[in-house]
Amino acid sequence: MDWEENFNSHHDSNPRGPRAISLDVTFTGFDKLYGLPEHADTLALKGTGSTDPYRLYNLDVFEYELDNPMALYGAIPYVHALSPKHSVGMMWLNAAETWVDINYSNEKSIVGRVLSSIMSSDEVSRIDTHFMSESGLLDLFLFLGPTPKDVTRQYSNVFGPSYLPPLFAISYHQCRWNYNDQKDVLGVDANFDKYDIPMDVIWLDIEHTDGKRYFSWDARKFPESKEMLSTLAGKGRNMVTIIDPHIKVDKNWGLYKAGKDHSTCGIYVQNKDGGNFEGHCWPGTSSWVDYTSPCARQWWAEQFSYDNYQGSSPSLFTWNDMNEPSVFNGPEVSMPKDNLHAEQWEHRDVHNIYGHYMHKASSDGQVLRSQNTARPFVLSRAFFVGSHRIGPIWTGDNYASWEHLKMSIPMLLSLNVAGYPFVGADVGGFFGNPATELLVRWYQVGVLQPFLRAHAHIDTRRREPWLFGEENTALIRDALILRYQLLPYIYTQFYKASVDNSPIMRPLWYDHPSDTSLYSNQEEFLLGDSLLSSPVLESNEKSHLVTLPGPQVWYDYHSYTKYSPGTMHISVKLSSTPLFIKGGSILVTKMRVRRSSQLMESDPYTIIVALDNKGEAKGEAYVDDGKSFDYKNNKFSFQNLSFTGNKLSCRSGVKEAHYKSAGVERVVILGVDNSLSASHNGSPIISTFSKSSHSITLKKPNLVLSDEWDIEFS
Repeated sequence: MDWEENFNSHHDSNPRGPRAISLDVTFTGFDKLYGLPEHADTLALKGTGSTDPYRLYNLDVFEYELDNPMALYGAIPYVHALSPKHSVGMMWLNAAETWVDINYSNEKSIVGRVLSSIMSSDEVSRIDTHFMSESGLLDLFLFLGPTPKDVTRQYSNVFGPSYLPPLFAISYHQCRWNYNDQKDVLGVDANFDKYDIPMDVIWLDIEHTDGKRYFSWDARKFPESKEMLSTLAGKGRNMVTIIDPHIKVDKNWGLYKAGKDHSTCGIYVQNKDGGNFEGHCWPGTSSWVDYTSPCARQWWAEQFSYDNYQGSSPSLFTWNDMNEPSVFNGPEVSMPKDNLHAEQWEHRDVHNIYGHYMHKASSDGQVLRSQNTARPFVLSRAFFVGSHRIGPIWTGDNYASWEHLKMSIPMLLSLNVAGYPFVGADVGGFFGNPATELLVRWYQVGVLQPFLRAHAHIDTRRREPWLFGEENTALIRDALILRYQLLPYIYTQFYKASVDNSPIMRPLWYDHPSDTSLYSNQEEFLLGDSLLSSPVLESNEKSHLVTLPGPQVWYDYHSYTKYSPGTMHISVKLSSTPLFIKGGSILVTKMRVRRSSQLMESDPYTIIVALDNKGEAKGEAYVDDGKSFDYKNNKFSFQNLSFTGNKLSCRSGVKEAHYKSAGVERVVILGVDNSLSASHNGSPIISTFSKSSHSITLKKPNLVLSDEWDIEFS
């Protein structure tokens, strides 16, 4: 029988005929369903009775629409069902094109009627789902909770925890398509110093290459790339260059020729007739590396060596774009489904995992070039299940609008719920020219998200932080300084994610699953388990609505004002970044901010103790060298901090681990009503009491964070 299909001018030979697989799954007794990234839609998944199903098919989508179940750049076919008493997760592990229908209903199934009788309830909520993939096998994983944290732990046991990035990777990244040349790059770098704004990484897009030939430099624009990299590295700064999966078809180019003539395996994806597939992308006619082949991945990894990537250095890292894969003249701007990969797998079978394997091969290349000593950093646009173990992703080509700023939050929360903690959205919007107020607000939101990068399209106006007037430069500087102050806390959250894949940016319901009023909240989020961000997302807002979950108290991060749980309005200005510390938490921060995170390594810590209603608090602090794999050999410090019985204690959380950290220059205790004296080993510590903020500040306690110690109060 003839199963061939036509799509506009494209033809799919479909030689093996229909092979679709589907399954109905009903979640009985659950209120909301989350997950299925990547979509520009609400955090709580909508019913699809009157819309298209959610589609999972990695695509290069130009100026994507909001509030839409259309496919975007990555796919994780995972859902998390939530009720006040139970959470479950389900992974539909299939890399082919997948559609998911969702129906919310109170109609009682047979199971529902049984539950109703057990629970003595007239109605049991029910969510019906229908998963369907074009090809593949039934490979289903269920995680039975019962709490969201249990689901995360069970997910991590199967699919692994997140990777621990180098410290610079969670700092500030400055990017646009494109910084013009070496002089432009060094000028931008110098202006960050001139305007006293911290920055860790400058990025280069496709225009830096020799005719879109990756692993190369335009010799006219970047004649001394190693010297440029050395100048940046001298300030503790790094560079990222873009490397895409399409290879320019040029018989005189060594890289293309080496792939074409490889003697051990086929390096490039083949067409249905067995020849190298050729399509169009940025360089023109191109071939695509077949990253599904272990042999091709090894070949790709070898291209990152300093001998092969001329002009590179240890401070140069990687950005994998267009790896859905994007093919300009292909069906839906992608690869024909009847193309052939290693072992004769059709592209339709592996489409959603293609970018994942490129991401892995690039990361492996960085590890290989360092001889397994330095942690890699590779940003990818396409992703699949397991990509969280490799490196970060971002939400692609967003737009400079308030609507896109708002949508960045549920998009990133959805990724975290689905097991991908290291994620971000381009600050300012990739397309368009943001109004100054919008840009300032976007920085204030972005500095509290896991991956922080400003990025812009080649046709946009320049928008470096100092180009919007002195007052707005100061506001952006303040936002970035907040990020750098919080780096020790944020880095600790990344370490915890590397142990059990804990979400770094999490919905309010994740820590408060019994509070159903939080189930649709997608404007606020928790950063780790101790900070709550309630960003301003409306233009010219003066009165801002904040929800602080109970039962614990909360403290304003900036003023130390104490708040009871509940929903309230607070006054805001353009300078306001509403951020709250959960009562019962201990934060470790660094208040001395320098040019880059690397230059802050020896600076002392400030410990903030936010007491709960019982006068107690606890927290953790993770420290290592910020770049190497030495932490795997216990060369790190993980300290448990606690305040109880009028004593602040620091104890090693991993006894066999050893890393000497910087000292502690200040301790701030929040939520105290009277002045208390403090001492360490009987020696008094200078302290001051603020009646207005109900806080005590200890100065120069002469302690080292990685040691074990006690401070006693009386």
